[in-house]
Amino acid sequence: MRREIDGYRFIGYYGVIYLFFIILMAITWPLTQTYVKPIASLIFPIAAHNSLLKSLLVDTGMFWGMVLFYTLVIQKIKLKF
Repeated sequence: MRREIDGYRFIGYYGVIYLFFIILMAITWPLTQTYVKPIASLIFPIAAHNSLLKSLLVDTGMFWGMVLFYTLVIQKIKLKF
């Protein structure tokens, strides 16, 4: 049995969470570059000198990909527009 939810409410809900993360990332970008990236590069293969725009594009794809995979595949929810 597939549940249906309103697609616009879905985009609005996860869009607010997305905007929060993007704003947080933009504000903390210098701190992230200095302290977090060297530690994270030990675990994840991160290009050392990416720009903020490239990182935002990658994070956008990862965020919406995870949200849609979790909603559509794992929970089997159908979006209704």
